[in-house]
Amino acid sequence: MVNRIIRKVDLSTAHRRVVDGYGAVAKAVHPRVTLPPLRVTFEVTYRCNLACSFCFQEVAREESPEFRKQYELSNDEISSIVDELPKTSFVTLNGGEVFVRKDFPELLARLTERGRAFNLVTNGTMLFEDKAKLLVDEVKALSVGFSIDGVAETHDRIRKLPKAFDRTVENLTRLAEYRNRRNAKLPVLDMKTVMTGENIGQLIELYELARKIGVDYFTLSCLRTSDLILSLPCREEMDESIYTYPRPIADDVDLGVFEAQLRRLFALAARNDRPKLRFYPTYSNVEGILKYYANRGSLDDYEPCDAPWTNIRIAPNGDVYPCLAYKMGSVRDGSLMASWKGQRMNRFREILRDGLVPSCVGCCFLKAKAGIPFDVRGELEFAEPGQERISREAPIGAGSAGGVAADPVAGQSAMDNSQAR
Repeated sequence: MVNRIIRKVDLSTAHRRVVDGYGAVAKAVHPRVTLPPLRVTFEVTYRCNLACSFCFQEVAREESPEFRKQYELSNDEISSIVDELPKTSFVTLNGGEVFVRKDFPELLARLTERGRAFNLVTNGTMLFEDKAKLLVDEVKALSVGFSIDGVAETHDRIRKLPKAFDRTVENLTRLAEYRNRRNAKLPVLDMKTVMTGENIGQLIELYELARKIGVDYFTLSCLRTSDLILSLPCREEMDESIYTYPRPIADDVDLGVFEAQLRRLFALAARNDRPKLRFYPTYSNVEGILKYYANRGSLDDYEPCDAPWTNIRIAPNGDVYPCLAYKMGSVRDGSLMASWKGQRMNRFREILRDGLVPSCVGCCFLKAKAGIPFDVRGELEFAEPGQERISREAPIGAGSAGGVAADPVAGQSAMDNSQAR
């Protein structure tokens, strides 16, 4: 029955409509009524078998003892938290690398025993044959997301592990083939890439790789440079830092090359059923993405946000936080719902009810205002590399309404691999 339904429905579109509808209702009835979170993400560990050049979690793990193995939530604790949630809540499990936890398969079995479907995110290097069979045959995995940072040389350089690319592609191909042999539609497979100066010329190759592997979605995320998105441990107090603009994106992104790749990518996606193309933040046209990478983005480019009324994250040590790295409580000091309904979370919601704040720029929960739809058919005009339609003029100043400020000293762009977020 599930497989027949999935054949007729694009899960991503259906999920987005559910989240948007729920968010609108939850935001409208609050604070009279606080609806439970719709999407709950458990960061089950910050440990990892890789040492990626961009990873802020490694720094947190080394500098903050509370994120080390001995302080991670146990399977009993995670199961108890899940039991608090209504059956309508979506559960996502990520890290770190989730399979570094030797008891992670047991956690998946526990969730399945409770009738809980879940999404998980992995780097793919530990997704061996036994894990493929586990995810297809034994547990209720809705989706598996995995990260590819570029073609083989680029990916291995960023991941700091020789043959990491080959291992990940081999493991995911095996999973896709096993799923097909079992005539199963789940888990949905999602290849994730953060668009950087190192890989923006490789997007077409990556799309073709996703087709070859047999994944369902190719998800492209924008670089995030906000310290409140790339900051661990969570800040204890919410202060004026929420009004801090992100650092500008480094100027190693050739906008001409980028535009040519994006337009070809949109055209390919329009001609093929799989993989479907997604962007985070949710963009539906090339111009919006280029504007962001040219440091010309504005908060006015996005719809009002309802993430504080729908989403919550739980760090490995039990800290509870929303989309920005402000601690709202701890599941070890009380229940998840106590933090969700608490004074800190309500204050955060009221700030976002008034409109987006500068630290929101680049957040994956943002939805760009309407533009060219993704399912567009027909010819798209290509730009030749070097022919930039959007120039790198001085970014909109902090004094401009909703603009992204120019930092006089542009720091090295950071990159969030949880793409998982």
